[in-house]
Amino acid sequence: MLKLFTFPCGLRALPLSLLTLAILSACGGGGDNSPGAVPGINSQTPISSGNGNGNGGTTAKSTLVLTLANGAGAATNFLSVSSALTATAVLKDAAGKPIPNALVAFSADPSMATLAPSSGTVLTDSEGKATVRLSAPSLQANGAGLLKVAASVGDQAVLAEATFSIGAPNISLRVVSPTTSPSLLKAYGSGVITLDVLSNGNVLADETQSISLASPCVSAGKASLASEVSTISGRGQVVYRDLGCAQSDTVTASIAGTSATAKIDFKISPPDAAAIDVATIVPADRSIVIKGSGGSGRSESATVKFRVVDQFGNPLANQKVTFATISTKAVALSKTTDVTDAAGEVSTSVNSGTQPTAVRVQATLDSGLSTISDSITVTTGLPIQAGFSLSSESYNIEGLQYDNVQTELLLLLADQFGNPVADGTPVVFQTDSGAVGTSDRGGCTTVNGSCTVQLRSQNPRYSTDVSAPQGRAGMATVSVSTSDNTTVPLTGQLRVFFSGSHANVARIENGSISPVTDAGLKLQTASCEPMQVQIRVSDVLRNPMPRNTTLELINQTNLAAAILPATVPSTAPVLTNGLVLGDQGTRHVITLTPDAGKCVVGGASKATGSAQVTITTPMDNVTSFPVSLTYPVATP
Repeated sequence: MLKLFTFPCGLRALPLSLLTLAILSACGGGGDNSPGAVPGINSQTPISSGNGNGNGGTTAKSTLVLTLANGAGAATNFLSVSSALTATAVLKDAAGKPIPNALVAFSADPSMATLAPSSGTVLTDSEGKATVRLSAPSLQANGAGLLKVAASVGDQAVLAEATFSIGAPNISLRVVSPTTSPSLLKAYGSGVITLDVLSNGNVLADETQSISLASPCVSAGKASLASEVSTISGRGQVVYRDLGCAQSDTVTASIAGTSATAKIDFKISPPDAAAIDVATIVPADRSIVIKGSGGSGRSESATVKFRVVDQFGNPLANQKVTFATISTKAVALSKTTDVTDAAGEVSTSVNSGTQPTAVRVQATLDSGLSTISDSITVTTGLPIQAGFSLSSESYNIEGLQYDNVQTELLLLLADQFGNPVADGTPVVFQTDSGAVGTSDRGGCTTVNGSCTVQLRSQNPRYSTDVSAPQGRAGMATVSVSTSDNTTVPLTGQLRVFFSGSHANVARIENGSISPVTDAGLKLQTASCEPMQVQIRVSDVLRNPMPRNTTLELINQTNLAAAILPATVPSTAPVLTNGLVLGDQGTRHVITLTPDAGKCVVGGASKATGSAQVTITTPMDNVTSFPVSLTYPVATP
């Protein structure tokens, strides 16, 4: 409905923005025939004023006529997303002549119509015409709206308005491509999806719409597809790409706020297997024990897991895999065929036989593609007495007078094939002197066929042979035992000296042994060549001095002196008929060389060179004695 108005309400020429506000708000009071009143709208034909009828007897004024038309130029006031309207306002003066270059302002509720230009202000042309375009703001806009237009001529404000209706269109989606349904795609191939947005069956070319797209394979990460695409001239286009879907997939397209949907079906070929890889082997060390040797920490089977993948490394499900063993000795598989799961994985187990061997598992697909696992060793039988080996880091520790001096005991176990026994084999240690093991474990469990414990010095310790449990004072006897998983125990013993801290020294000469007193060694020679004397060094209980005890010749005068070995080594007990008997001290050689500048063979006079022997234990306990050598010199 269109209406033309003039407003003789005393308004002067104003800036257009102020004029528009004044027209739209200030001149609406009074009755139907009051100046500035807006009569009811009852016709699509523009009405002009000028004779004063119904307007307070005013004289002819300028006129503003507003019309609406569709894109074809037909008069209509129906607006939709598929059918925009053109609003034309014609401004004429009182004589009916067009007024060019006049500023005209259009306005409408933005939720009902969008204006172009967006400002709504337009200059009239040479025919007095000003034109704007009305578009539906959204697919959801619905109802009726009012378009208002205002102009100012001199001190006269002129206004016109028109109603329009807006209706929700019938929006639909049309699949342009792919042209077949379902569309066939090769593995990791791609296809173009093209969609037209229709309004009442016609392409909605004037308005940009957003189309949402989704599919199960896209949600699972097995295909890629833009989640939204905007139309250009009513058409949207997007690429669908397979990422290993390997099945049928349906893309659903929709437009928010409408019931418009479309479905595009793809049938995607599964990819070919490109490789079969060894995923894992359990146990990680790829070692199992022979049949019948299993137990705590010892497995008689290994599980080998394979993974089938395509050319891009993605897992392939439902692939049949055949297993076989490569071995020189008999082993068994838990299964010889299986089908890969969703992760592309399949597994089998290798069960050991009664002999040690190395085995590989071969996995083969129906296509002939195959792979071979790393070697799995079948070894580590039951421990045997012949493979029982026991040793000490040090066999002579300074433990007779000191507590908590320690040495590490090492046990090695092997099976009948010379292989280390399985991890976790328990071993028990006992001692008659000192203490062995820890507070929570009196022994140890093997790792790679070995385990260690600490033996430490403390009471009980024995200083006389009579009271010592093994008949030897100052010696600890350690007993070790384990089992071969039967009733037969495996045992062993070793002995460690708790050595004293002060030395007894004896000279060994021509098979005879004589003690060295505090007076030391007094030697004579008629030669100028080096002279050697052998000594035996032991503690007060005839046991060797502690390991790393040092022997040194100091304060050398008129001779050169040396002693070898200069350090007491780790010295294990020497057994005679199973017993530790006699003096177990270590032997050392003292070399004394006369002063070459003084010594003269056959000389009538004598000179004496001297030195001091010091024996120092790791705890810095010192025993010493002098040594001297008399040799010939020339007559003064």
